Amino acid sequence: MDNVIRSRPCPDCYVCGSIGTPLYSALPDRIFGVPGTWNFSLCSNPECGLVWLDPAPLEDEISKAYNIYYTHSERRHEQFFYWLVRVGLARITWLRRWERKSSYMTLEHETPGRLLDIGCGSGVFLERMRAMGWDVEGVDFDAQAVKRARTAGLEVHYGEVTSMKYSENRFDAVTMNHVIEHVFDPIGLLQECHRILKGGGRLIVVTPNVSSRAHQQFGSSWRDLDPPRHIRLFSPGTLRNCAERSGFLHIKTWTSAANASLSWAGSLDIKETGRHNMLRDRTFQTFLRSYIGQYQEYFALSSHPLWGEEAVLTAEKSRC
Repeated sequence: MDNVIRSRPCPDCYVCGSIGTPLYSALPDRIFGVPGTWNFSLCSNPECGLVWLDPAPLEDEISKAYNIYYTHSERRHEQFFYWLVRVGLARITWLRRWERKSSYMTLEHETPGRLLDIGCGSGVFLERMRAMGWDVEGVDFDAQAVKRARTAGLEVHYGEVTSMKYSENRFDAVTMNHVIEHVFDPIGLLQECHRILKGGGRLIVVTPNVSSRAHQQFGSSWRDLDPPRHIRLFSPGTLRNCAERSGFLHIKTWTSAANASLSWAGSLDIKETGRHNMLRDRTFQTFLRSYIGQYQEYFALSSHPLWGEEAVLTAEKSRC
């Protein structure tokens, strides 16, 4: 079959080189239905904790996993009642502050400059930052998403950032939101980010947290495993390790529950039906249960700071 993705064995940890131990086996694509089944391994080094696909897709085959993808569809507007409940709860509990921080990738109070968003999709974040006064630019390997972003008047390029040949010291900030888990060479990507950032420039990375409470709760049904698109899954510690090896300073990592309801809703679907449709409206029951999960996670962060659904990293390039 033309849409079957060929793969290769990946027995060793990309970050520390330790041997992997089997974690999950024979998982299908539960979101977009790409043919095939996939296994995940866990690093045997307890100080690392990386999780990865083994075997992993061949790099020249992975585009088959994106033939049907959420960035190709029209933006779905949240039902007004759900929006009202969500925003009301978020304001009461102070989660709204963290949602805002997430929506601006921690740059909401920074002086606007030149920003590159890697994996920009259809450009929603770039539009938001342009409205804040930033000079924005994006890059994505999804041709359909790039086309949609350009219709909004955004400067977006098709391809990999390493093939863009950006000059050194070009950007004040580089952002990646749910991108690094899709990448075959994360450290190589971070090194390129370091090269193109100005001295004092900021890198912001957000990715699913493999140590999250939802992963602990749902195991192999956790939505953010997302085989075969998620090549590797990180914890705050593995993100920090990769950033240190890429030359960054002033590295900070934490976890956040700001967007956890999305993962909880998808994980509930997968656990109960084996499938999750990201573009389908949530039923009220799923809406309620997903937000209960999110707030349990949010309040647990005070005593379990690594349990947030997303791992966040900020780092800077030396000014010297």
